[in-house]
Amino acid sequence: MKFILIFSNIIYSVIVNNGIDNINKNMYDYSYVDTQVSVAVEDFKSSEVEWQEQFYFKGEHVEDIGKKIEKYFNSTLNGKGQFVAEYAVTVGMDPYLAAGVMLQETGCYWNCSKLVKKCNNVGGQKGKPSCNGGSYRKFSTLEDGIKFTINKLNGYYKKGKTTAKQINPHYAESNTWHVNVDKYIKKIKNAKI
Repeated sequence: MKFILIFSNIIYSVIVNNGIDNINKNMYDYSYVDTQVSVAVEDFKSSEVEWQEQFYFKGEHVEDIGKKIEKYFNSTLNGKGQFVAEYAVTVGMDPYLAAGVMLQETGCYWNCSKLVKKCNNVGGQKGKPSCNGGSYRKFSTLEDGIKFTINKLNGYYKKGKTTAKQINPHYAESNTWHVNVDKYIKKIKNAKI
């Protein structure tokens, strides 16, 4: 569809810029149109590659990843699997890792913690603004909490810490935190959609 629009804009541009008389005089000289079509096709191809890079993670379509995540997001996170998958891929990180961490931190595999329900905190994030006077951070919306957690994880991811085990010492107090995260990742990856 995009190609057809680009092509029709090129033809319109040729008519407006060169006038109909010039087209009639050179009725069989399509060299200008051919060069413009070639440029449009190359633009279309490059935008198609960009689109594929944005909506695929390691060859798997983001929509499919979102459906898999959704199978394990219960309670308050129900319905947020696609959002997590899309946002993680958009910032350049592993959506499975992000979802696995969220499941480990929230308990949303079964029933989300009060921290999620009252404060939209899906990553066990500390800081201000405070959630009910405690040390954990409160977020205005669930989406804000998800984005913050993914962005924090992505900071490690961009530094080459691309597994739960590598992130563990920087993110969680428990030395075995990564074991549970990896179990969630495995479940999500193997989910049937």
